Amino acid sequence: MRILDRYLAKEFLRIFAFSLVIFLALSAIVDLFDRLSRFLDVSGMVVIQYYVHRLPWFGLQVMPVAVLLAALFSLGKMARHNELLAMKMGHLSTFRIVVPPLALGLVVSFAAFILGESIVPRMNERALDAYRVKVQKVSPFQRTRNNDIWYRAKGNRFLHISLLEVASGSVRGLTVFELSPDFRLARRIDAREARWQDGRWQLQDGEISWTKPDGTFQVDPFTHLTLYLEEKPTDLAQVVRETEEMTSSELREYIERLAKSGVNSVRYQVDLAAKGSTAFTNLVMAFIGIAFALRTGKRGVMAWTGACVVVAVCYSILNSFSISLGRGDVLTPLVAAWLPNVLFTAAGLGSVLTVKS
Repeated sequence: MRILDRYLAKEFLRIFAFSLVIFLALSAIVDLFDRLSRFLDVSGMVVIQYYVHRLPWFGLQVMPVAVLLAALFSLGKMARHNELLAMKMGHLSTFRIVVPPLALGLVVSFAAFILGESIVPRMNERALDAYRVKVQKVSPFQRTRNNDIWYRAKGNRFLHISLLEVASGSVRGLTVFELSPDFRLARRIDAREARWQDGRWQLQDGEISWTKPDGTFQVDPFTHLTLYLEEKPTDLAQVVRETEEMTSSELREYIERLAKSGVNSVRYQVDLAAKGSTAFTNLVMAFIGIAFALRTGKRGVMAWTGACVVVAVCYSILNSFSISLGRGDVLTPLVAAWLPNVLFTAAGLGSVLTVKS
């Protein structure tokens, strides 16, 4: 049985590796053409660095397609050449035959999960930060370990933002450092909260620290202050960390900070649950590919490829719809993230088990 398992695994991995490389290259090319007009004003080295750091993310996105094709074509080829029939005549059950590709689909899922929790977020962060500053010309910024944002605003101002909620245009924990032309601290404004209203930043519950002409230091508290700042919420939103730049632990900490500040965190809770479910999409695709491959027969695998792709597209649509329902608080985050996986895995498993031995 070890020889047979190795043979099945070898065929699966060969097609998987080939498909992964092809779809990885296609993803990079499509993304390049989509951003080509923006890349015209930057050096080629910036573009190369962006895609070198972005490739792991592209890899995670195309892995399920590669698994789908690997399962479909490896077993489909064997079915066409009567190899599966020979295995069944050797008293092997259908489920025993598909164990190697299923096991490899599970291994790829675990690999995707580990990569998504280690290398990919860091590489994404470097790629997107470089893109924002060098391509989109966003003002220089830096994020601390706690996701605090340091942002260089116009007019010799530096902003320290503890928490930014883009949807509501509000900031929790804002500090504004105003510098003189010789870069000395002229004034500091601290506010518990800031909201974008009527084209202005409205600050609440804070204090202004400044140096008087005679050199003495003064602190003036305020309950409400209008701040004339050129940067709008949309400008600051460009430096907000995306979920794809965070590991699950970092995203979980961010959700806790949102909850403590009274900000709705349902969207991020769904994204957190989806980090795990997305990785195991590879196993779902393995089930779908195997289910169709076992029904290819003498007609060849290409007869079922179209139907297989349609099912995969249906899965993608259902997954997007389910995530949207979760973000809209219609479904719980866990149900929204895992419902498509559960439904399609059950359908695929049922299809495999009903194939005649």
